[in-house]
Amino acid sequence: MINFPVKGDVIVLNAEPHSGKEFGGHNESSGNVRRHMIVMSSDAYNRATGMVLAMPITTSERHRNQPGYYPILIIGGNSNGVKGFVALWQLQNFDFKSRNGKIVNKITSKQYDDLLPYVKDMLDIN
Repeated sequence: MINFPVKGDVIVLNAEPHSGKEFGGHNESSGNVRRHMIVMSSDAYNRATGMVLAMPITTSERHRNQPGYYPILIIGGNSNGVKGFVALWQLQNFDFKSRNGKIVNKITSKQYDDLLPYVKDMLDIN
């Protein structure tokens, strides 16, 4: 039985192939296809659909101090920590199981509350 993520979970999943303006650039031939993301969708949605709505985290330093990116530090080791920037303008929908998703950590409720207005803006929710 798969353990489905809940809102605020930090997950890693296979995000390739990507297209257009989606974050990507990982190397499929070397197996480097995993991307950290923050789950923004409700627990009920995740369980009912097997999907997650998530905001990608990029580790590229070029996004430091840029509008549209939220700096984040998830304390942990190589398997469960990440230092990077959440793309505040991207909400992606992925099949958690087929993308070999794994829950690796959780953000704080304050961090979730900081990100939520950007999701509402993308979806035009007041």
